[in-house]
Amino acid sequence: MQSRVSTFAIFGVFFFESSVIGQWIPRIPDIKTALSLTDGALGLALLAMPLGTLIGFSIAGKIIESTGLRTACRVFLPIWALLFIGPGLAQTFSQLVITLVISGIAVGMIETAMNTEAARIEKASGKRLMSRCHGFWSLGTMIGALTGGALAQWGMSVQTHFLITLPVIALCGFVAATALPRLPGIPKRIALADSNHDVAPTTPKHESGGIFRLPARAILLLCVMPLGIMMVEGAFIDWSAVFMRDVMSAEPLLIAVTYSAFSVVMAAVRLSGDALASRYGDLIIIRVSGIAATVGISLFALAPSVPWAFLAAALSGAGVAIVFPLAVTAAANRPGRSSADNVAALNMIAFTAFLIAPPIIGFLSEAFGLRVALLTLAPLACMTFFLAGEVAQPGDSINNRV
Repeated sequence: MQSRVSTFAIFGVFFFESSVIGQWIPRIPDIKTALSLTDGALGLALLAMPLGTLIGFSIAGKIIESTGLRTACRVFLPIWALLFIGPGLAQTFSQLVITLVISGIAVGMIETAMNTEAARIEKASGKRLMSRCHGFWSLGTMIGALTGGALAQWGMSVQTHFLITLPVIALCGFVAATALPRLPGIPKRIALADSNHDVAPTTPKHESGGIFRLPARAILLLCVMPLGIMMVEGAFIDWSAVFMRDVMSAEPLLIAVTYSAFSVVMAAVRLSGDALASRYGDLIIIRVSGIAATVGISLFALAPSVPWAFLAAALSGAGVAIVFPLAVTAAANRPGRSSADNVAALNMIAFTAFLIAPPIIGFLSEAFGLRVALLTLAPLACMTFFLAGEVAQPGDSINNRV
């Protein structure tokens, strides 16, 4: 019974954490217009969040070791939701940048906490659930985007929208995180089976101490493996709405529906991803995903009409769905440092790529147009195909992992 409660609680944490981003997606064009931003200026503003997130990931492992996973989720999920009211209230470019940096620090903390907690619950139960966790993350962005798109279609201002929805999400996220099991945190010891069975830490003494921790050399390629996939996902979140409005001349609700095609397919694949990975093996799943993401983002960038863009969004969603969850599980189980450090390192590189893609797209769009800018992500997505073997643990056979 406790295992089931823990599972649904962590699903809720992922859902409500991503709902914040979901509210943001369809309102980006409105903020761009309200502040009279060019594509390049918007790209520069969007760079602020990955800068803040990089700070968050750099300090997350040490802080979470001190607070414990449950407390970190209870604290940083509501803070993330409430801080994101700031970008909605921004009246100038400078205010937008500052609020996005601060929000980025918070999302780095909650991303590390909830992914590490999911890996701990997964290991304790002996069953895959990381992909389903990220499936609920996708559902959260989808529901958030549909809500935000509907409110935009009805003419509600960004300020009113954020002031109403984000405090509600903060409260719901706190309730979900509170339902997580009360277990010893991860300072020095990591709970693997249950609250009464711990294992000694694997972090070497010379690597402890400072609050900022760089990725260990042993997991660098694993951290790089999902980089292109995360950039495709980040580009869809921050630029699909602008692309559909400015290039495809779509209405706000159709913009939200197109992103929802991306998100709902991603969610469906993630919710079935644990079973798929157990049946076919991580290597095959990741290689197929790399191909799908590459074709999907290429087709979206070159789409001649809205139906083609809709189809491309769905294919891209399938491609980006399961790669990062599999990478998180691999990082959490990789020997060497603590699970929190490994997951934080993976997050630092992969999730920063997820957040840095939008500003890069903005700069390229300013110079070459949005279609060309999005097309440049295709070769990066293809890189996942060639680094798929990094999900293996030493001595493991990827195809037979369960």
